[in-house]
Amino acid sequence: MIKIITKILLLVFYLGLNSVFGQAVKYYNYTFSDSSKTVGFVSFEDENVVQIKTPYGNEIRINKLDIINKEIADSVVIERKTTDNNFFFEPIKPITENTDTSGIVRLELKGGSTLIGRVDSEDSTKINFTLLSKSKIIIPQKSVLRRESVSTKIQNGEYWIEDPNTTRLFFASTGRGLKSGKGYFSVYEIFFPMVSFGMFDYITLSGGISLFPGSGNQLVYFAPKITPFQNEKYAISIGDFFVKYPSTEENLNILYSVATTTFSKGAVTLGVGYEAYSQNPFFLVGGELRISRYTKLITENWFIKNSEFNIISFGLRFLGEHLAADFAFVIPIVDSNDRFLIPYIGFAYNF
Repeated sequence: MIKIITKILLLVFYLGLNSVFGQAVKYYNYTFSDSSKTVGFVSFEDENVVQIKTPYGNEIRINKLDIINKEIADSVVIERKTTDNNFFFEPIKPITENTDTSGIVRLELKGGSTLIGRVDSEDSTKINFTLLSKSKIIIPQKSVLRRESVSTKIQNGEYWIEDPNTTRLFFASTGRGLKSGKGYFSVYEIFFPMVSFGMFDYITLSGGISLFPGSGNQLVYFAPKITPFQNEKYAISIGDFFVKYPSTEENLNILYSVATTTFSKGAVTLGVGYEAYSQNPFFLVGGELRISRYTKLITENWFIKNSEFNIISFGLRFLGEHLAADFAFVIPIVDSNDRFLIPYIGFAYNF
């Protein structure tokens, strides 16, 4: 009888261990108030603090009030191992002090986590890291995929994502160009798609074809641009915007030069151009003003010499990591007595 009871207890103990250490774990995507993101499951929780464990063993202990979004992650099933004892919420011990700890950095980790904060200290195996939300964690060096400085993107203690469509206002080009290997797909007023690619860090090639429903005649357009000078504050470009009209020998061909000056929360763009067929010069005045983490005000204005037709526009750009969506109003000025608003919608997806 004792042997039978012993065997039953051993079986129950084995099944219990298997249930605890071999079960599939439900993972969640977490977004924190400082824009940091991570994937993991809750390993500890009380009324004030949540401890999140990532698929790669990192432990993040954070205040509940700093978690602004939580949603179920795509199917992530990982076998929990009894040998995994990486509890990274322990008190931070000084290792080798980093000579530059004043800058804010963005770390992309294996498993999909993105952490924003300051490196307190690091050595060849681990990083002592403090999030903008003041939570402290220890990160294995081998789990870091990418590190970049984002000090200029911090506003009032928040990380403001970069505008993914900085090469254009609503439609007009800015002085900025695409870096080599970068590109985006954009659509203007639903019917005018465009694809753009960056080459050699100073050439941007753009082109597309209109999509008017039921029409066999479509506009074909091509827009090469060269950016000989560009840094964080100033950028200058020269380019050409060519449109082939269907069933006619007349085309639109605008040669232009444009310069952009960028400051802390905005930019000013000035341009001058020349339309080859009508031989009319024109001037561009544009502006950008960042008003929140995900929103920017934009204005784009065209003034054509020797013409009563000018264009004024103003509106908003809504920002994501890769997507920029514009909503604006365009005001064609035909003469001093004629004013009306045209809604404008556009978006650009960077890849």
